[in-house]
Amino acid sequence: MRSRRARTAAAARFHGPMAPRRRRGGTRLTSNDADTVPLASGDRQRRSSAEQQADTTPISTRAGGPHSPGGGPQPRRSTAEREGHFGDGRHGADRRRRDQPPRRHERAAAERRPEAPAQRPEPRVRRDGARAHLATPQRPATGRGPARPPTRPEDDLDATGPVLAPLGHLPALDGLRAFAVMAVIAYHAGVSWMPGGLLGVDTFFVLSGFLITGLLITEYRNTRRIDLRSFWVRRSRRLMPALLVLLIGVAAYARWIASPGDVGTLRLDALSTLLYVANWRFALSDQSYFNHFSAPSPLLHTWSLSVEEQFYVLWPLVVFLLMRHSARTVDRWRRQRQKAQSLALTVAVLGAEASALVGLALLLLGTDPSRIYYGTDSRAQALLVGAALAVWRGQRTRPISARARSVMSVVGCLAGVTMIVIWTTVSGENRALYAGGFLGVAVVVMLLVASLVEAPEGPVSKVLALAPLTFIGRISYGLYLWHWPVFLTLTATRTGTDGVVLLLLRLGVTLAITLASFHLVEDPIRRRRIRLPNPRLTVPAAFGGVLAVILVATAGTSASVRTPAELEALAKRAAASPQPTVTVHPGSGAPIKVLLGGDSVALTLGFSDFSKMAAAQGIEIHDFSKLGCGVARGMQRRILGEAGPTTAGCDQWPQRFAQRVDEVNPALALLLVGRWEVTDQLRDGRWTHIGDPAFDAYLGRELDLAITTLGAKGAKVVLLTTPIFKPTEAPDGSIYPETKATRVERFNVLLREAAARHPGTSVIDITSVLTPGNKYVDELDGVRLRDDDGVHISNDGARRIGTAIIPQLLRIARGSAADAAAPQTVGAGPG
Repeated sequence: MRSRRARTAAAARFHGPMAPRRRRGGTRLTSNDADTVPLASGDRQRRSSAEQQADTTPISTRAGGPHSPGGGPQPRRSTAEREGHFGDGRHGADRRRRDQPPRRHERAAAERRPEAPAQRPEPRVRRDGARAHLATPQRPATGRGPARPPTRPEDDLDATGPVLAPLGHLPALDGLRAFAVMAVIAYHAGVSWMPGGLLGVDTFFVLSGFLITGLLITEYRNTRRIDLRSFWVRRSRRLMPALLVLLIGVAAYARWIASPGDVGTLRLDALSTLLYVANWRFALSDQSYFNHFSAPSPLLHTWSLSVEEQFYVLWPLVVFLLMRHSARTVDRWRRQRQKAQSLALTVAVLGAEASALVGLALLLLGTDPSRIYYGTDSRAQALLVGAALAVWRGQRTRPISARARSVMSVVGCLAGVTMIVIWTTVSGENRALYAGGFLGVAVVVMLLVASLVEAPEGPVSKVLALAPLTFIGRISYGLYLWHWPVFLTLTATRTGTDGVVLLLLRLGVTLAITLASFHLVEDPIRRRRIRLPNPRLTVPAAFGGVLAVILVATAGTSASVRTPAELEALAKRAAASPQPTVTVHPGSGAPIKVLLGGDSVALTLGFSDFSKMAAAQGIEIHDFSKLGCGVARGMQRRILGEAGPTTAGCDQWPQRFAQRVDEVNPALALLLVGRWEVTDQLRDGRWTHIGDPAFDAYLGRELDLAITTLGAKGAKVVLLTTPIFKPTEAPDGSIYPETKATRVERFNVLLREAAARHPGTSVIDITSVLTPGNKYVDELDGVRLRDDDGVHISNDGARRIGTAIIPQLLRIARGSAADAAAPQTVGAGPG
């Protein structure tokens, strides 16, 4: 038995001012104890930098092993050298306990020490399978008590991952970030050869899952705990400051640049971004149809930040619970932690597969692809793939061989080429991506990351470690945050430039803002060169200040401007609302029943003050419009650069028209279409559009069918010309073809030709009412004619049309048989 004095001295050494706290059932370290390592007995000793390096060296190559790292026999080393290797870096008699002076009995023992330390017994090497263990000879017992069992060096090691050095900073990973952010920017810039550039986001996901999980595993290996609070504070300090600055900039955009109809949407976008739930707002907003008309949100790209932040909240909790449950005591800590890491690897792999299956199930159920694209449950697969790589790496017990590193270099080259091919060939709307393709992309990126980490001298690593790429990678977060709002602000209309000049201008402004944010905000706060006084008060105050700026900047939206959500609600009200009360004038007979239908443009005309004005003149308007539907059937269409199928039910428009004619038995049938007919259409396996003779002939036949169907009960058919739409810029500054006036003009020619083929059919020109001279205008004489999307008709614009055409409708309805015998083209002025 040890004497009381010896036990007291040992306790004092362990329970000193730097000793970790203890608790029942085991030992717990604080976050300041990152330089400690668990001992087999449950105690801890301080590790020097040399010891930390030894923990990442294969046991077969450590002191006392049979072979040197070079492959030859290892020379015999003296006791001082061995102690220097396993100690705190000092050698021979100069070795001392860290930060403690030598004690008196130690000085006496040093004086009695033999001068030839090499004559002491050498350690024996014991081999168990492939690993060599260093067995230290047991010293004879002294009078102080029975001899303690020998402490083996491998007992002091991390048994589940002793060969892996801390990852540290790899320039090649910065280079990979650079490629990812450049791919996303190229996609948003409308670069034609980068249709899959948006998949650069998946690269960020894999990297985030890998690095974050690696930090958690390393922290637990070193401290036997995971400080969740410190982890979340570090993440917030890294990500939040730049985002708050961005939200202030977006508030300025909403105040002075955004259209009034978009301000309300921006308010919700900003609030959801501030709370890191923007992805769910975009996924569940159910406005995919209106994405073709409304201006894109400058915060649309923040969905990926929300997915990552939700992962940062949930995944560390999962890892913490797995580790905590499996390592409650010290005695079996290593074996239990190995089991916990295996369980974490299983959870990561199965979680990634489950996430991919969720996306596939949603696709098979007919869910809007935007729900799959934005949902955390369906996009977490990439993050979990990166997490699985980190856990696997932390669990290995031996380094990979030189041959394996060569293989990993080849795998990295193949993965890099595959990633670039996917970016340049696979469109973001490709159905295969939502049917498991995202998981395949994540695996490709994971192989590339594994190559960069395990074979840092490989060719891919050297390319990605080039200085320009690492520079871009270090500021990739700011580039990702700022490029999209800058692109939406610097348009061809505002700058007077387009093409390459516009792209260079946008990139220059983005880089300038990013560098300013990085050096003035992000880096000083992350490195704590800027310290907030009393963070418990200043951080909530900063949040509150940004929230106030957002609310003030987005207040006061004009009530006369309909938002896309209001337009969708308008269609539901139009289907359920009764007809306006018709005023019957003496001698005029019964009300004149009029059918008015077509696409959403016809809806905004029919369900407005136009119907009330018509009712006051004895005309009863009945609507038969359907959102997203014209007369072109059975084809995919491309609008604003995105291809997609027609709205469900559009192909059945002849049956819908006939049904409404039977129900109403109208005197007049008005048709207003054209928005979808001027888009690019996929017909017979090739993209075509109006102006192509074959497509023009097809549209002519569809218009003939519409006229015949509407006039089947004797109604007089009136075709309303299509107004010019607002020219909309593509990302490269060019004008989307379906918004060009030339296409609308060509469709109006086809309308008149169709009317000429059907006697009694009239054409009323509303183009000159809303867009005089075939030039788009938002306002005339102080009256707003169109909604902010530049497509739909505002209430004031509908009143202007009513003033111009209602008298003409009355003349057509009451016209003589002779007037009905010939086709009519009726002009309409502003009234």
